[in-house]
Amino acid sequence: MGNSLRENSEITAIKFPGKRQALHQTGRFLGLAGTSSNVFALSPAAGPAVTEGLAAETERLLSGRTRDIRFSPQMLAAYRSKTWRQRSTIARSWMIWVGLIAIVFVPVSYLMAPNSFLPAAAISGLAVPALHALGYLVWRKPRSAAVEGLSLVLLMSSVMIAYGFLAVAAGGRDYERFMSCIVYVNTIAIVVFHVEYVWSLLLMVSSTAIFLGFEIFNPAIDLKEAIGTSVFYAMAIFAVTNARKTQLILSQKTFLMSLRDQYRRDQLEILATRDPLTGLANRRSAADLIQQVWNDRSIAREAIALVMADIDSFKRLNDTAGHAAGDLCIQAVAATIVQTVRAEHDLVFRYGGEEFLIVLTRTSPDMALEVTERIRCAVEALAIVNPGTHKADGSHGVVTISLGIALGRDDATPEQVAKSADAALYDAKRSGRNMVFMSSAPAGAISEMDAGTMGQSAPHPVLKDIPRMIA
Repeated sequence: MGNSLRENSEITAIKFPGKRQALHQTGRFLGLAGTSSNVFALSPAAGPAVTEGLAAETERLLSGRTRDIRFSPQMLAAYRSKTWRQRSTIARSWMIWVGLIAIVFVPVSYLMAPNSFLPAAAISGLAVPALHALGYLVWRKPRSAAVEGLSLVLLMSSVMIAYGFLAVAAGGRDYERFMSCIVYVNTIAIVVFHVEYVWSLLLMVSSTAIFLGFEIFNPAIDLKEAIGTSVFYAMAIFAVTNARKTQLILSQKTFLMSLRDQYRRDQLEILATRDPLTGLANRRSAADLIQQVWNDRSIAREAIALVMADIDSFKRLNDTAGHAAGDLCIQAVAATIVQTVRAEHDLVFRYGGEEFLIVLTRTSPDMALEVTERIRCAVEALAIVNPGTHKADGSHGVVTISLGIALGRDDATPEQVAKSADAALYDAKRSGRNMVFMSSAPAGAISEMDAGTMGQSAPHPVLKDIPRMIA
């Protein structure tokens, strides 16, 4: 009897092929992987998942001084992932506008220095926009910190050298005018480009060296004046660079605060949607996820099966061995179900007490029977002694499970299918327990008298009429 499978009172033997060790994907609709609760997924706009390690580092950094914030490689990767879209948008927008301004500058340069119009047209009208176009391409998709920083240094150094030669061609007082323009642009670039501080510092050194080099060869000023002007410029750009550093630290602190808030929200979501004892999605999750499966057009209703499972004689186990033993039993049974179902297709919920709800998708009647019988066999194979039962009384002496199956139909609701599965579970219990029954009645055809016999559960948004079984 314990190894039997019943459908319409006919017995069919199913061989159990063994337990498959795989993570269950109950949380794939929730963004929660497996049954562990130490990783919480952020929303797509929020960035990567918040691990326990990141959460601990967040608390540590926020408890110290803001100026002492130093990210670990893992935290830095999370920060860069979170801020990528904003950094890219700002950088590319800046490149577009600077490129357009460079083109507009061509006729302006004719008014400033008519004798150097051709060099201005070649450099400001062609070379500089081309350089910014290359930078734009680099920033179109995420790159490493080194690529981002190096692109900034190369872009601005090349632009500065180009305008430096334009200043040489203009000569006279226009020499200083062109150099002043590029100094201004480089300073703004340090503020606009959100890169690591070391690259901003490198750009400061590079631009100062280029400025000094062109100033030394400026025939309009002597060496002392060139050095003095360069030192003044270096001091100004150094101040901007350190302001950029402060801005970066504050941005990182804002990120840490948002990470902490997200982590706390995720924990609350976990508590609301997961069963703390087993780590499975709970009854509240079942309503939403089943509705999503039901509305998924890629899954035929006939390829969905709902399975109601209940640990046999669980109250006797609790009464004789205690609640701690009962909790261990529920955990063991939950883990066994998770390991036995198809990880890529099936969903497992702790529905309440010692009862579980299993959703099989992309299945068939034969597959549903096979998977469900494997669960029954696997639970029995745990050989957990139930001291409240005895073989002499017709019981198995160990913990077993009874299961009821109902297949979906186009003309049935999830509530109706679940009610049919619960009726099948009731038949399995009534017929001796440790059995699998498949409902042969059309979903929704359970009579009011049957429902009254089994009792009614508390109202629920989706599964509001599912009867509750008593072991």
